[in-house]
Amino acid sequence: MKTLFSIVATLLVLAISGCAPQVDLEAEAAAIRSADADCLKAWAAKDVDRGLSCYSDDASVLPSNAPIATGKEAIRALWSQLFETPGFALSWDISELEVSRAGDLAYGHGTYELMVNDAAGNPVTERGTWVGVWKKQADGQWKLVADIWNSDLPAPSE
Repeated sequence: MKTLFSIVATLLVLAISGCAPQVDLEAEAAAIRSADADCLKAWAAKDVDRGLSCYSDDASVLPSNAPIATGKEAIRALWSQLFETPGFALSWDISELEVSRAGDLAYGHGTYELMVNDAAGNPVTERGTWVGVWKKQADGQWKLVADIWNSDLPAPSE
């Protein structure tokens, strides 16, 4: 009897798991790439409100050589300060994007270029790397929950 129960339970689990909806990982990756492109356009236009829509309400940004910014108001303050920097311009590329099998989390990484003017007004380009963690929201939108970037430049000396 115990063996029969084990067999039935195993068959039931296999039947249920076979009926689970399949996630189209390529479609989810395309949705994230589209959301990422919208984020880049927002930041390039220095549109803080539109840029903030890229983040979940509890997101954290971990910039190079600066404290962590958690929550939209802290993230707003961080980006607003960056936008006030003379000569500010930003671009980035996604080198790799991986979506979880469940289709609810993803991470990507790549490179960025940040352009600003130095104290003398001369343009300076900073290059670096970034990692972003995306989470699919209840409404189906992908939002960044962690945004990390690191400069390729040596840390500033104190």
